[in-house]
Amino acid sequence: MVSLVFCCECVTVLWGCLNCLLVDEGELLQANDVKLERLLRAWGQWGRREVRDQLAQKKVLVNGCEVTNPSFLVGPFDEVLLDDRIVQRRVARSLMLHKPLGVVSATKDDEHETVLDLIREDWAPQLHLAGRLDRFTTGLMVLTNDSELSERLTLPEQKMGKRYRVTCDEPISEQMVAAFEAGIWLEKEQVYTQSAKAGLISEKECYLTIFEGKHHQVKRMFARFDSKVVALHREAMGALELDSNLMPGQWRLLTEGELKGIRCS
Repeated sequence: MVSLVFCCECVTVLWGCLNCLLVDEGELLQANDVKLERLLRAWGQWGRREVRDQLAQKKVLVNGCEVTNPSFLVGPFDEVLLDDRIVQRRVARSLMLHKPLGVVSATKDDEHETVLDLIREDWAPQLHLAGRLDRFTTGLMVLTNDSELSERLTLPEQKMGKRYRVTCDEPISEQMVAAFEAGIWLEKEQVYTQSAKAGLISEKECYLTIFEGKHHQVKRMFARFDSKVVALHREAMGALELDSNLMPGQWRLLTEGELKGIRCS
């Protein structure tokens, strides 16, 4: 559930209370929202009666406002306090990273440097990867602690286009471009790829936008024509473009405009 921000946070709380009347006991509205009672029971290792006593005594604040309704829905980035003790206080963080060559798309790896190793912040372990690139592919990656945002970028039904700059060892023909736009048969999955968008840059370079994420898909598409991809660089995910000021290995937080662009695409 996306909360609207007004001058008084109590309006947000009232809105949540109205919504929670539509939800049965023990049921979540979304994976990102949880009933206040469940959150408090897990935090304090309490039973239902103990939690409801705390709520009845008006000891619980959500975003600075008193909440007594045990079914009130709490989002992942709502602040929850009980007697001034922090039950939940998470800051939403989403960033773009210019992934360098040789770095793996993982949170941990025993042999290679990971993209998470490049984020030298104490909150980095909270992040997860919104889509991956193989070790020999460079370019745009998004890391976030917001699961709703990562779903917008990665779920197949969102049909989020990913644009790559592809360099091959052989000339790229118009026949190949037409085939990519029509769909390429993938033997392993026994399916045709969705229609891709392709455009020649030079004899051996092109842009390719795909709307799915099969394993090594771009390289396999070119391999159908005995063409080897020698360099692969992701430039965009939907409306989100890799910041040209970021050098390989550098990152920055996404702007409010970029976040809105992802959520509204």
